[in-house]
Amino acid sequence: MLRSVLLFSVMFSLYISSSYSQPCEKYNFASNHIFSSCSSLPYLNSFLHWNYDQAAKTVEIAYQHKGPSSSRWVAWAVNPSGQGMIGAQAIVAFKKSDGTMRAYTAPVTSYQTQLQQGALSVPVSDLTASYTRNELIIFATLKLDNLSSTVNQVWQEGPLSGDAPAMHLNSGSNVRSFGTLNLLSGTTAGALDSKTRKKNIHGVLNAVSWGIMMPMGAVFARYLRVFPSADPAWFYLHTTCQTSAYITGVAGWATGLQLGSQSPEVQYTSHRTIAIVLFVLEPSRGEMEESVRRNSNRRGSCCCNLGGFTWYVVVKRKKTSSPQKTQNGINGTNGHTGYAARTRNRA
Repeated sequence: MLRSVLLFSVMFSLYISSSYSQPCEKYNFASNHIFSSCSSLPYLNSFLHWNYDQAAKTVEIAYQHKGPSSSRWVAWAVNPSGQGMIGAQAIVAFKKSDGTMRAYTAPVTSYQTQLQQGALSVPVSDLTASYTRNELIIFATLKLDNLSSTVNQVWQEGPLSGDAPAMHLNSGSNVRSFGTLNLLSGTTAGALDSKTRKKNIHGVLNAVSWGIMMPMGAVFARYLRVFPSADPAWFYLHTTCQTSAYITGVAGWATGLQLGSQSPEVQYTSHRTIAIVLFVLEPSRGEMEESVRRNSNRRGSCCCNLGGFTWYVVVKRKKTSSPQKTQNGINGTNGHTGYAARTRNRA
């Protein structure tokens, strides 16, 4: 039985890990463009790829929007004056009714904008767009003379009316897609990004596993087995909690592996070491309990103590701004932010 549970746990972890694959970093452009950095944007099924030349103050970008029909427009912009829609220096693209692509610049000066073509305060060159494999991609090079390496970015999509952009939705993802982007590090701020969501999932799964279910299993084994009337119920409760905790912990472990693969420049040595020890100790406890039906108090206490110490390490790291965090360079950093109008925004 233990081997079946262990095999299921490993297969489940592989499934969880594969479900969090990152098309952003692995995407191959048909035009053979190569970008050193990318950001999987949290809304509107969009991705931003870029090469930033700090000395020349230029950034070459590819804004990738997956799944739009041929009757929709997409846009990406920087906003030198603030976050949100007003002041955005937008690059707009869509497929015209005759099948050709149109890509142009459009400054956004009011909520009633119709994204008319116009010159931007940020010089743009090499502007093109393509529509292939059910995705629309905008290519452009921006000159950021008066901007720092951290820019306000915004992006949007909406329907077409003939061959002209119509108003986008004023709810849901369309009002959350805005934020800031650091072109050097790839870090972003604004709406909750997908990497943050994965960190939250990782934390919740491990909190439920090692913080709730595992101690409950230990309590059942330690305090219920002394009552004759509770035998063998205490054992089944104990093994159910321990097995469920281990499977949930494997899922949390898998999300941790995926987060680590996305940020190879970040190392949390103590956190990782404790997780490996817990992962190894717990199945060995299960084998002992299944064959002998005895509570391995020492190993159980060790697992609980290690789980508690893991939380101490995490909380301490948060309070001290990650003292164990070492950065060895950034390439292809996967950050996430948003564009779009606030509640009143129009496009």
